[in-house]
Amino acid sequence: MWGLLNKKINLGHLINPFYIYCAGFFLAVFVYLWGWSRIFPELSASLIVFLTVSFILFIFTGYFIGKHNLLAFHNRGFKAYLNDIIFWLIILLCFINILYMGYLPIMDRSHNYREFGMPIIDPVFNSLSIFFSVFFFQSYLDSKKKRFLLYTVLILILQFLLFRRSAIVWIITSSFFLFLLKKQNMHLLILIAGIICIPVFSYCFGIYGNTRSNLTKSIVLNDLGASDAFKNSGIDHNHYMTYLYLSSPLANLQENINKSKGFFNKGDLKDFLFYCLVPESITLRLEEPLHLTSPVCNLITPELIVGSFYMIGFYTLGWFGMIIMLLFLSSLILLCLAIIRKWDTFALVTLSLLCTTVSLLIFSNFLNRLDVLLMLFFYPVLFDFLYTRSDPKVI
Repeated sequence: MWGLLNKKINLGHLINPFYIYCAGFFLAVFVYLWGWSRIFPELSASLIVFLTVSFILFIFTGYFIGKHNLLAFHNRGFKAYLNDIIFWLIILLCFINILYMGYLPIMDRSHNYREFGMPIIDPVFNSLSIFFSVFFFQSYLDSKKKRFLLYTVLILILQFLLFRRSAIVWIITSSFFLFLLKKQNMHLLILIAGIICIPVFSYCFGIYGNTRSNLTKSIVLNDLGASDAFKNSGIDHNHYMTYLYLSSPLANLQENINKSKGFFNKGDLKDFLFYCLVPESITLRLEEPLHLTSPVCNLITPELIVGSFYMIGFYTLGWFGMIIMLLFLSSLILLCLAIIRKWDTFALVTLSLLCTTVSLLIFSNFLNRLDVLLMLFFYPVLFDFLYTRSDPKVI
């Protein structure tokens, strides 16, 4: 028995952005079908068919790039002193952020934590925190120097104090993908232990979100639509929040599909362009001169506002918009892979972040966010140049 549990399983080849897309949306559908919410619409055959076709196309594409070793990257050395400098730069940016805002979100609940952050400084701080937390973790795996692991832990603590749950998810998920990419093989015992720990993670995720948003048990179970089946199951209400987080984006997408006006829906190409493809920070600055207004999509309840990578695309251009979004996603994945094959110092980090980005598309469109674009397309090139051009010895 112990020999079986000690057996190693190769999971590294599964860390493929095309496979991750399939896994993420399949998980959302699987969880959706538990039926824990009474306010979710039934998933339509048209949405299931669309997702199934996208799975087939992405599985074949993922197999092709894997077979041709397009995800095989050589491990590059790093310069410890540059890691140290960048860590302290991140800490400095964090303190500038806090001093500018005048409060710490976890200690002052009178402010909306979503509005925390100094313009320009905050996006740079957040994106550098995520990108280099994963690189510090890689540096620890390569050198076994504990201070690099400490850097990652300290940044996670800072993000916790700032109520940046999404940043914590990005760092932990990307680090997990990176670990699998580097180690390739995982003991079956560790895999089983991870699966057993999922309810613990679900509970912690739910209670942290409830605390952050001041949600009581009554609000969670009644106002957010828990079904009688869930209420009578004896399962803690904090798990229901995790359920909502995973499945409500599909519910909102389905709500828009149910209220659509045909294949092209509203046929609003202008809104599709600026609210799906153009970086959000640029669109915000163009709203007034171009008379743009953010699309108000159909929601199952005002409290649940996310609708996956596809919702705005469907709301503006219907099924045609969803097809374009799928093509847009595949193009950006291939472009990112091409970039990190040429500038490969941060290839494993960027690939891990790319996989995390794709896995989170079930929640929202992260491909038009400036911080994500910085991490996937700008930072790998900029810091490859910095790390390869500096003189001191590579570790």
